[in-house]
Amino acid sequence: MSEKNRKLKSKDKNIFSNVPTISDVLLPDVLKENKDYTYLGHNKYSRHFVLTIFPEQTWIGWLDDLFHIGNINISVKIDPTSNGTVINQLTRKLVQHQSQYETYRRQGNITHTPELEKVIADLEELRLLIQTNQDKLYLVTVFITLNAKDLNELNEKTLILESELNKKTSMIRCLIFRQTEGLKNVLPLGDYPIQNYERNMVAGSVASMIPISNPNLSHNDGVFIGRNMFTAAPVYINTFIGPPSLPNPHVFICGTSGGGKSVALKTLTARNVITNGTGAFFIDIEGEYTNLCRQLGGKVIKVRQGESAGINPFELEPDTKGNKEFLNILDKVAEIRALLATICRNYMGRTLNATEITEIEIVVNRLYAEREITSDINSLYTKNGGRLDNGKYVVGRIKKKMPTLSDFQKKLKERENCTELAQLLVPFLKGNSLGIFDCESKITSDEDIVSFDMSEIKDEFTKLYASFVILTWVWQKFVLKNRDKKKIILCDEAWLFLKYQESAEFLVNVARRGRKYNVPLFIGSQFIDEFLNSEERKNNNKYLLNKILIQTITRFC
Repeated sequence: MSEKNRKLKSKDKNIFSNVPTISDVLLPDVLKENKDYTYLGHNKYSRHFVLTIFPEQTWIGWLDDLFHIGNINISVKIDPTSNGTVINQLTRKLVQHQSQYETYRRQGNITHTPELEKVIADLEELRLLIQTNQDKLYLVTVFITLNAKDLNELNEKTLILESELNKKTSMIRCLIFRQTEGLKNVLPLGDYPIQNYERNMVAGSVASMIPISNPNLSHNDGVFIGRNMFTAAPVYINTFIGPPSLPNPHVFICGTSGGGKSVALKTLTARNVITNGTGAFFIDIEGEYTNLCRQLGGKVIKVRQGESAGINPFELEPDTKGNKEFLNILDKVAEIRALLATICRNYMGRTLNATEITEIEIVVNRLYAEREITSDINSLYTKNGGRLDNGKYVVGRIKKKMPTLSDFQKKLKERENCTELAQLLVPFLKGNSLGIFDCESKITSDEDIVSFDMSEIKDEFTKLYASFVILTWVWQKFVLKNRDKKKIILCDEAWLFLKYQESAEFLVNVARRGRKYNVPLFIGSQFIDEFLNSEERKNNNKYLLNKILIQTITRFC
């Protein structure tokens, strides 16, 4: 090769040698380290801290307040630990505290024994959780970096940061003469030269250390429920939006007494009715929803002992199977049988026997057969119009009169094997103390907003009886008939219904099937434990909570 060609080849440049790397993007123009701050060029000063004292209890978003300081970086380093090592160390620490406790106990020294009892209990619980793989221990370090345009601003922000953390019973330490190492810890390089400020935490505490709890969470449409506490952005919720955004339309609001559960439920329901024309049915135990129902143009039904409520348990409504409508008399037989079983179990302390179950089905079928009502939907109506009981004339088909509880009791009394059951139903007939539902239905399925006010019922059995009939009637009369219309069933203080198997099963039924019928179940209760503590309904209550979307609405306009 000639000297000339050798010189030309030496001047060739690698076209890929000047491609920027990740380090080129992240590194500042200049790095000058001082005792307690770094200068990064272009009037940018930084001070690096490490969190040394943590609060006794942490909560989700407890670090969020620090972002209001502005131009602040928070880096959380999380390292998992070996379960075997942790268990061994916890065991040694547990033995140490137990030995110390026994020494104090023998000496009669009660000054430190309560504290040691608490420590021993905590260590035993943590060791059990880790041994059973229900929890895990992590080593966590929190690094904080303040950025400012000059030293005065940096010092002011430092005072604010210390004040904010002091209010949370925590403390930071400035990394004196280690500012460069602090900078490396907050950069996304995976390089953590500072290792001596780690704090051991369980999984729940680790989750609270991640400062990402304040993004703008909102649906694109729906009803306005308030503003984001951190960003002041409007928040909308659309319970009917469906998967994948929401797997079901149900809402569960939990809070202490006076915490605003009823206000949240009223606001969410009212705005759905006004904005989307949604139907609403209130199961009102305390009489809190009467004014709201009337303001929305709805109908309030007062349920009182000895007075007709205008609801007939024997009322039939068309059901749908595929694209075909029909009358489901078999389901009505099952409803009446369930109603009588509820009365027997809670009024007499026994269940229906086999003979009574058979006789109930025979009598119910006979009552509809006498009125020539079959599964054909046309059999529910008379062929021609005419005069009604109120004197008005109707053109077209008129719905036939349905059987009532009195008709059923009269037929049952004629059966030889059901005299005791027929006698049991006497207080439930019209004019007697429990004759609330021995009547013709006065509410049509055209009613979109109805409140069932049971505030005047104080007797526990009457409340159970009324709630069972009302809940079943709402499902048959409104949910099944108007399948395409959006409807809300609101049940405040739902724990009262979970006291009884029958009403709890209705809530479970709505939770399972509500999405198919455009029916969200809005539930309010004081404590989630109230849904889980009842052993005989434990499975149903857990299913209910699993199916209901838990939406915590913490702030309203």
